[in-house]
Amino acid sequence: MQNPALVPMLAVTTVISLVAMAVIVRSWLRSRLLPTLLYTLTISCFSAMAIDLLLDQTWMPFRHWYLDINGKVLWVSNLLLAFFIVGGFLSWYFAVMYSQYDRPPPSASLLTFVAGGALIGEVMREDWGLVIPIALEAVAFGTLIAEIARYARRVLRETPREERWCIGMYFLGFLTWIVAGPIGVVIGGIPGVPETVKDMWSIPYTVGLLMVSYSVALNPRLLFISEARALDVLMLNKNGSLVFVHRLRDYEGAIDLELMGSAMAGVMGLMKEMLASEAALRRVDHGDVKILVESGAMCIALLAATTETTTFRQSLRRVLLEFEATYREELLQGSPLITTFRPFRTRVEETFA
Repeated sequence: MQNPALVPMLAVTTVISLVAMAVIVRSWLRSRLLPTLLYTLTISCFSAMAIDLLLDQTWMPFRHWYLDINGKVLWVSNLLLAFFIVGGFLSWYFAVMYSQYDRPPPSASLLTFVAGGALIGEVMREDWGLVIPIALEAVAFGTLIAEIARYARRVLRETPREERWCIGMYFLGFLTWIVAGPIGVVIGGIPGVPETVKDMWSIPYTVGLLMVSYSVALNPRLLFISEARALDVLMLNKNGSLVFVHRLRDYEGAIDLELMGSAMAGVMGLMKEMLASEAALRRVDHGDVKILVESGAMCIALLAATTETTTFRQSLRRVLLEFEATYREELLQGSPLITTFRPFRTRVEETFA
């Protein structure tokens, strides 16, 4: 049934979704991390959902497209809507998971099964089974809300006070945004619920997405935040000389960066003598600090962090390759000045700060 009053709301929702997608794609292009890619897929699915709903209200031919499978009519609009909602939900869920873990916990498989069951239930819905997809959807949305709240609590606990307002708005935006799911999908699927109640989903959707977009526009790194912290980045050339140092944040037990570089150069030299390859050394533990080691063609990159993660390891490798590509000529000179490489601090900040 068409609802003329809903058209302006859907138009605004569609525009906000597309703006948010542009903001999040920009963040992904700067970080190239799996969680940011998953957030991009999430916004893509929800943008497609908004366009689907808008076409359903404004373009009559679209409303009449259907598939006839063994006498069962499946409306294309409803079919696409179900896939976009479940696809966006799962991308969002795994974006949250991969922001916290190198590998999602076993419970992620169970939630994927629940979301898949909800999708099948929506597509093959019969009068006798109306409550089944609604119940599964309620469980799925409840789980995602709990995961976002738990993720926010872990991150905010480790966030400096002056940065909490932006990160708090980011997570509050996510929680506001997801309220649209229980309203539009769960409550909206209950027979007899007034249309005005069903259509209210666009309000938290738009407000929450605006909050997320604004906070990510201020700080593109917000799409991937964790309680794990990168502390120092150092680069040694193959002769063991320190060529680049940058402290990302002060921390308890921090030592002078040049002293750390000299100590690590000695360790790497010893390892090379013993094993004929410094690549065998991947990490050094210094109290509560882990020093990750990556070897390249011309340099050895070191990252001091509170814990080792796959993301830190991948980012350190990427930064090393960029450093060698950017300063290839300088590194080949033999003993370049550390000041030559200071502009690279901006790239390190973009990656790890």
